[in-house]
Amino acid sequence: MGRKKIDPKVTRLQQVSDVAWLVKQGENKLGILNKDVQEKYVYITGKELLKFEDESEASEHFGNIKLFSEQITESHQRQDTYYINGYAVDYELPFAVEEDHADYNPKLPLYTKIEGNEVYYAAGYYCINFAKGWKQANGPKLATLLKYGFTGPFKTEMEMRQQLRFLNKQKRKGTDVSG
Repeated sequence: MGRKKIDPKVTRLQQVSDVAWLVKQGENKLGILNKDVQEKYVYITGKELLKFEDESEASEHFGNIKLFSEQITESHQRQDTYYINGYAVDYELPFAVEEDHADYNPKLPLYTKIEGNEVYYAAGYYCINFAKGWKQANGPKLATLLKYGFTGPFKTEMEMRQQLRFLNKQKRKGTDVSG
């Protein structure tokens, strides 16, 4: 027997604690549903806060009578973060460009999203020198880095943002510091 096909339009819950659920529709995360100490429910999104008296009222709001009985059981977190040369990859199953590969670059942690593909991405955070100013990127295409110039890679977003402020300040002063 195969797995039951899930309708991506149906709102479902994915439990994250004893009293909290991610509210999802397909792969989209809509908000958080919390149960308070009075056994009432509060639904929070970036735009609204709704209160429900009980499970049936919440189920009715989301249009799924099995909202609480048929929850998503897979983990709400990605199990692994992938790293290439110490730089996090913002892609679930990357294929690292190995040292013996013709396109290997020891200064850039390169990967492809499809094995054998020749579209390369660079792991980590970067500052890219576009005409209108330096912009940030996480895991950009190698072609973009080479076309516009860049600094990086950086291991954290904070490091990259500090460098980005410095680079844009220099650009406004008229000093080109591209790498």
